[in-house]
Amino acid sequence: MDYDNSITIRRPPEAVFAMLADIQEYAHAPGSPIPEMEKIPPGPTAVGTRWREVVQLLPFMTMTMWSDCTSLVPDRRLELAWHGPGMTGHIAYTMEPVDGGTVLRQVETLTPHGLLRPMGGLMERMLRPRLTARLAAIRDRLEGGTPAAHQPV
Repeated sequence: MDYDNSITIRRPPEAVFAMLADIQEYAHAPGSPIPEMEKIPPGPTAVGTRWREVVQLLPFMTMTMWSDCTSLVPDRRLELAWHGPGMTGHIAYTMEPVDGGTVLRQVETLTPHGLLRPMGGLMERMLRPRLTARLAAIRDRLEGGTPAAHQPV
């Protein structure tokens, strides 16, 4: 599954990059399905930085996802390889300055494995609108608005 989304944010690339590089600080919106997210090690994001993200799927049922920073150019690009139960992926965020702000582009690949492979089409249809909503939530948070209650950034 391949996704390519972008959004214009009325903030400089430095602000957008800073948020993405410390996304664990913004993952806990009210009603968020992410009860835990930690950056390992804490401090500035660098190649090799990891995030452990616990996602609440159902009451008493969680899934742990791991992301690793594989490449970055401060204020311009952040790339992550990630994996979790039955899936792997890659995300590349790029930040391009535009008049009065930044175009944030997210290019993501998700590969289901094992028992999830036959569900790829359903997963794709479910994930596409969530990725679009996530970029909107990032924009809203950076521009001073409030992201939707059930859409952590």
